[in-house]
Amino acid sequence: MPNAVDLTFEDILAPISTEEFFAKYHDRKPLHIPGGGDKFKSLMSWETLNGLLNMTSVWSPASLQLALDGELVPPSQYCRSAADTEGRQLLQPDAELVTALLQQGASLVANDIDTLTPELAATGNALEAALGGKAQTNLYCSWREHPAFRSHFDTHDVYAIHTVGEKVWQVYEGRLDNPIAHPGYKNFGHDYHEKHKGQVLTEITMRPGDLLYLPRGQYHDALASSDSTIHVSFGVTAVIGLDFLTLLYDQAIADPLFRSNIPLPADAGAVQEHLTRLAERLAGLAGQPELHKAFAAYQRNFHYQRGGFSLPVETAASFYRIGASGMGMKQQGTDWVLTSKKGKVPIPAGFEPHVRWVLERESFSSIEFGMAFPETTAEERETLLRNLSAMKVIQRI
Repeated sequence: MPNAVDLTFEDILAPISTEEFFAKYHDRKPLHIPGGGDKFKSLMSWETLNGLLNMTSVWSPASLQLALDGELVPPSQYCRSAADTEGRQLLQPDAELVTALLQQGASLVANDIDTLTPELAATGNALEAALGGKAQTNLYCSWREHPAFRSHFDTHDVYAIHTVGEKVWQVYEGRLDNPIAHPGYKNFGHDYHEKHKGQVLTEITMRPGDLLYLPRGQYHDALASSDSTIHVSFGVTAVIGLDFLTLLYDQAIADPLFRSNIPLPADAGAVQEHLTRLAERLAGLAGQPELHKAFAAYQRNFHYQRGGFSLPVETAASFYRIGASGMGMKQQGTDWVLTSKKGKVPIPAGFEPHVRWVLERESFSSIEFGMAFPETTAEERETLLRNLSAMKVIQRI
């Protein structure tokens, strides 16, 4: 595995190329990539896992779970009461109780671990950069012949990386059409899954260094075939049409028509006319260039924020002030430009509010700028300030 900082999606897929992956497999069908024992050696080991588990205060019944023969173990069976730093009582996994259950064949599930090591963070970042989605990371530690979960599908794409031991995965023909993390897709019972999973499509033995890709909705199960196994699963959730509807809903709130009362049921004609007006107005809102730009910004920022600290830092914040007079903003068609006596410069889509905020101030700090636009990354803000400085719009004090 390459240095954590330099890891790319190409490294994760190797020897399969990204072009082949997107052309033949992504959102289409499963893919098993044998990698050899050294490929993901630095991602997870027993030493690394023990180090993480011994960070006792990190874990809770939600972040550390145990599963035995297809059922989650109640937290009361592996947790003890503890006090947090403010003296409040909470449940915390107990090493002795957890170990006893593991000796009985229970599987250990560590949730949301993508920020706990540089290697995990780098893998999540590489997946997000290539796939435009959010990568949530779980670890599964299982023992021979004791399944953690029964046959099921996931509501996200799965990139399972195997690091210790051997595990046999059965992938079934059944695949639900674009399931999402909604109760309507989360509460199916065992009988439903057994009815819809279909026949075994392929059986795969995962070994250290292997990667298994499963598109969302694909039925599967897994069973350890060696004494102990570890695999890390990165679940990637993409931007979908419902996300666009969420932004559209926010736009509709500002329109009085959508806040007005629907005519009384007795006047069916008036109700129908009102609904028609709503549909027409909705179509108009959905086609607005401003909404499309906002959605583009939403897509750019659809990822988890991992880390970002790089100490030591300068003790003084960077301050800026307007470096030249006569600066302004002007809309040209659907785009915005920065104007000055020397000419016009296009403003990147989605960053019009940022530039307007800068122009409205005589001075400000980079910290204030970050607090005003927390939805953008530090790198995006730094790039914009650097470009504005190069154009003599601002200068450091």
